[in-house]
Formats: sequence, C-alpha cells, structure tokens
Amino acid sequence: MNFQKLLVADYRGGRTYAVADGTVRPLGNAVLAEHAGFLTLPRRGEGQAEWAFVDDRSGALVVSGARGERRFPAAIPGEHLACDASGRYVVVTTGLGANEKAWSDVVTLVDLDRSESVRFRSRVGEPGAMIVPDQADGEPVVVLRHREPGALESFPLSRCLDAASHVPRITGEVVREIADDGHGDVVDQRTGIAATATGRGLERFVIDGGVPRMLGAVAWPVPGRAYYLRLDPATGRAVGVVRGGPASPTAWTEWTNHLVDVDLSTGRTRCLGLPRGLAFRFALGGTRAAVATIHPDGDELTVIERAEPRMRVPHRIPLPPMSRPPVPGRLPWDPVGGSPAQRRSVAVDPAGTTVAVTRGGDGQLHLFHGGGLDTVTVPSPLDEGGHLYWHGGAADTIGR
Repeated sequence: MNFQKLLVADYRGGRTYAVADGTVRPLGNAVLAEHAGFLTLPRRGEGQAEWAFVDDRSGALVVSGARGERRFPAAIPGEHLACDASGRYVVVTTGLGANEKAWSDVVTLVDLDRSESVRFRSRVGEPGAMIVPDQADGEPVVVLRHREPGALESFPLSRCLDAASHVPRITGEVVREIADDGHGDVVDQRTGIAATATGRGLERFVIDGGVPRMLGAVAWPVPGRAYYLRLDPATGRAVGVVRGGPASPTAWTEWTNHLVDVDLSTGRTRCLGLPRGLAFRFALGGTRAAVATIHPDGDELTVIERAEPRMRVPHRIPLPPMSRPPVPGRLPWDPVGGSPAQRRSVAVDPAGTTVAVTRGGDGQLHLFHGGGLDTVTVPSPLDEGGHLYWHGGAADTIGR
C-alpha cells in the first residue's frame, strides 16, 4: 500500500507530516488553520493536482505539490478557504483565532498564476466562503455566507481582484432568505448549485446574473441538523452527519447521529443510522464514507458504502481508547486535567479502500484496510485529534 499522499497536521504542535508505508516523514513547521482545513486544488493542464492550507502562525496560504511549496500572504486567523473550478483563485475568510468573539472582517483573494493576493473588508462573523459559477455566463463569483443575521453576499471575482490597497470595504449583492444559523457549505461546480446547512435543512441556491437565487431548502430526513458538509463531486451529492437528541452540548453522550446524503439537483435524500456520541466531522473517499464516534462505552469507526441504491455498513471497528477523552456531563471540548479534551480526525484514501483515524493526545494514527488496525506512531501528540488529508481524490473546491 502507498500512503505517500496521506498528510497529518498537528496544528496544536505546529507540525506537519507525510505517512508513507507506515513511515512518518516530517514536512515542516506550520500551524494549520484547523477550521479551514486542507483544500484540494483541481488539476491544471498536464500538471499534477496540488493542495493548500492556511498557516495560522505566519499568515500565509501554503500551496504544495510536485512543484514544491509556495506561500502567499493571507489574513489570519483562517476560518474558511475555497477555490474556483480552475484552481487558479483561492479565497480565505477570517474567524476567531484565540478570541472569544469574531473580530476580523478581512477577506483574502489569491491569484496563484500571478502570485498575487488582495484583501478587502466585508462583515465580521466567521463567514463561509465559496466561489460559484454564474448561471448566466459561467464566470466565477465569490460568495460569502453570513450568520446572525443569515445572508448570502456575492461579488464578481473581477471586482475582488480590482480591490484597492489599504483593505477597503466592499459590498456585494445580498440575499437574506437563508436561516441565521448556517454552518457548512458545498458547491457542485458542474451544475453551479451550492448549498448551506442550517436548522431548516440544506438550503440550496445558484448565482444568476451575479445575484444569489434560492432553490429551496431540503428538510433533514431525521430529527436534528448537520453542521459540516462534504461534497461527492462524482455524484453531485452533499453528505453530512445529522446530529439529533438533546440540545445541550453537555449531553453529548446522548446525541444521535445519522449519515445523510442529498442529491443537490433533485433534493432526494438517503440516511443511515450511526452510533450515539460525539461524531466530529467525517471523511469521504471513492464510494465510501467513514465516521469516528466518541462515547464513554467505547469509540467506534464506522465505514459506510454509499453506492446506490442503499447505503450500508460493511465495517464497524472498535478503536483503542484515548487517554483524555471528553468527560460526560461537561462540554466535549472542555479541558481534561488541564490538557485539551481529545477527539479524532478521519481520512479515506481516494479509492475508498483504506481509512485513517487519529488517537488524539496519544500521538497515534490507526490504518484500517479491511482487516485489523495497523498503528503508526507520530512524533507529536496530535492534541485535539490533529487533522488528516488524503491527497489524490476528486477536487472539492471548499476546504475540509
């Protein structure tokens, strides 16, 4: 097996690694903006596909691949990042960082071909970021998804690139027909349909003549809502874990979880039940998904086959316990004994044959490929689970 494109980021320790055939190779020092995650850049011409992330220490968009590493100035703390269908333009929004409230309204747009970045001001509040093709002429449009109050704000890409110096404030076309609690976005670059997860459901829209046009909300098929979405570019389906059960985060051990996927064009939904507990994000690869759930009765890795017509579970794998898991009856991210409460990160290889899952705080990576678990030791603890990225799959133009 070749794991050369499995990347591990210990964002608390400021380290990144590559894992190849069970061997860990240090890549360098960088503080991955964990919420923004890794972004797969579409393959361009005859070249190989690259990936990008925001370094939250140095204030840079880091682009890596066969051509080595390139860095472009970017405002931090990084909250979301996204690219256009060509992979030439990358947009970065800012979030909380070490602060209790959002304070920065700076958006960065990077032109990778010209090695230039521009910045402008929009609206404080951790906006989501998308670059969506216009239904009218196919031109890329930067879309910011705002919360409280909910809104979609669209800017022609050319207008953003022409932003003057000294970080001017610019405003776009605003539509306020979206719920206030949006969290999680997807864009199908083939159809131009985009969507945001809210308490009302999956709220779909397109950009038509530069203006967001709502297509209606697809209700979640089970009680609860998704907070995090991934796109399956091969099928045009949005995938999320819908969390239900008690609203209080201190009751996280009683949370219900369902994997839900939605056809963005038709609105048809499918769902499959998962174990209770804390399911912090998940991963897609090939026709499969993988979800790690954390619970006092035992952590579990669930592998889901998503091929039509019905989703099924070929594997459920118990995971070795973490030394400092979240404590029942307390917030799942509260410190434990003065150290971070731990969680897990998950990745699936592009073929869907191997799943990687971290053991946060214990500096271990487990690899599952149909039999038992192989364990790889990482030189740093992977506090809070770290972040995993398996390069080589179909390009999803929003960072994960």
